Amino acid sequence: MSKIATEKGRHHSLSLRYLCRWTLARLLRVLIRIQLFFDPFPRFKNPNVTRTEGRIPSRDEGRYIRVRWYRPTSAAPDEALPVLVNFHGSGFLLPLFGQDEGWCASVAEKARMLVIDADYRKAPEYPFPFASEDGEDVVRHILANIPHTTVSLSGFSAGGSVAFGLTSVLGHHIHSVVSFYPSVDTAADEVAQTDDPVLPPVLLRFLFSCYLVAGTVRSNPRLSATFVPTQDMPPHVWISAGSIDPLHDSGHAFVSRLQREGHPDAVFVSVPGKPHGFDRSGAAKVTLSPLGQEKHDEAIAFLKKALKA
Repeated sequence: MSKIATEKGRHHSLSLRYLCRWTLARLLRVLIRIQLFFDPFPRFKNPNVTRTEGRIPSRDEGRYIRVRWYRPTSAAPDEALPVLVNFHGSGFLLPLFGQDEGWCASVAEKARMLVIDADYRKAPEYPFPFASEDGEDVVRHILANIPHTTVSLSGFSAGGSVAFGLTSVLGHHIHSVVSFYPSVDTAADEVAQTDDPVLPPVLLRFLFSCYLVAGTVRSNPRLSATFVPTQDMPPHVWISAGSIDPLHDSGHAFVSRLQREGHPDAVFVSVPGKPHGFDRSGAAKVTLSPLGQEKHDEAIAFLKKALKA
């Protein structure tokens, strides 16, 4: 742990404050694992989609990034499909890879896309920009090894932050970004004060304190996509968030700015009275709710329309 904590510039300095954050993060992970024991991820059972485990090389020699590939069974083995790379929610620190399996399979089936669900390193051991770099490595690998294809991104919560942050370095290679309740602006002096029981301000501040080392430039567009110039954004952007989610207003402001500045296809879907993670139910947020299914279908319809544009 000390090696991770003390590498200058890239990691948190080893201090009592860091040790407290690290301990709390570990406790949260234990709680999540207990919840997942009683409310596990649903077993994969979509007969119209094949799922394959895989890994993609990272920029670090000898290290690989875990991925899962979802492909519609109706597609011929040699059929070129548009690609969607997905990043799961995690609060930047929770081990929830696989949580979005239903989403990935639905996109593969309904939009006829090759979907890659990608893991990424978590804070506080691996703060910003490690998650973003893992995401970039996955997308660059796809671009290099599946030529002449259309690549889009999706992400939930922290995964949405990763997806949108990649537009700052890969924007002109990305066709669409679809995201549920992403963090797109960490530069504000204070987090939004809302009554969200899922993501209260005190928890959001703690998550950011784990993800961001001291001195991080919060207006870095790789971290805060609201600072990516409109002309550099992908041509199709879709965001949805519950109205009492502390990330709602920044997402809405981001899309509104894109619309004002002439972005061709930017959509924000506000869900009245709903909190962070409104599309999931259960203690560990692994079960898709009826409202979540409705909004997931809206997002997939947006992707299908964008692919035809």
